[in-house]
Amino acid sequence: MPLDLSVLNLSVLNFTTLLYTIKFEDDMNVRSYMLDFTLESQHVKEVVSSIFHTVLLHRTFGKISYKKESTYSIGTLGVKDNDCGRIDFTYCSVNNAQLSADIEKQVSQFHSELRGSVNAGLTRNGVITLEFYERKKARWPFAAELFTWEKWDVKVELVSATSTAEQHRRQEIIGSELGEKVFYITQMINKTDYVPKTPDVPADIGNVYMTKYPDIHPFLFRTKHCLTSNPDPQSVSTSVKKLLNYT
Repeated sequence: MPLDLSVLNLSVLNFTTLLYTIKFEDDMNVRSYMLDFTLESQHVKEVVSSIFHTVLLHRTFGKISYKKESTYSIGTLGVKDNDCGRIDFTYCSVNNAQLSADIEKQVSQFHSELRGSVNAGLTRNGVITLEFYERKKARWPFAAELFTWEKWDVKVELVSATSTAEQHRRQEIIGSELGEKVFYITQMINKTDYVPKTPDVPADIGNVYMTKYPDIHPFLFRTKHCLTSNPDPQSVSTSVKKLLNYT
């Protein structure tokens, strides 16, 4: 459903080019958010990475160490600033090289497939998703079930600038857009909605958190992506009008 600005108290922002969708999937009460971008190919990786790392920063704890049942401590979470190379924007991320490499790999694969599709004369649209889930134990002999509780979809439409002036203008727009969307993410993620509870015993920690990283514990997450059909002419016309209004 459309974002209600009055509820979020975000009316001060210019939303002419920002399309947000919040959806709750009926069967599992999944919080699902979609953020739309119209980008040149050179900006895709930095934009998606800034969104995913912003979300992960708020969905990651320092190392969780158990002292006894139901008693644990949480270590310090390192944070670093990241300056985008092609966009005037800086974002914060978890200071963990392995996590950064994992996100880089998935984002690069999405970018490569989308760019290849455009070069082949196919669709110029794609969606990449960051999804958080938990494992629920099942009765023997059934395997544990995976339940998604939050999803962040980044929808990208690739375009090409026709001049250097247009490239500069797009860079300015994207930097402003990212700032607004990162603010939106922090507003949504800090709401008192459901997040999985830290298990009482260390044997169950892998049902809620990823254990592959030695010094941090992100909530279980996975990424996936797909290419989508090009929008219809009416949708393209609407997007162009919004871009012109914004500039």
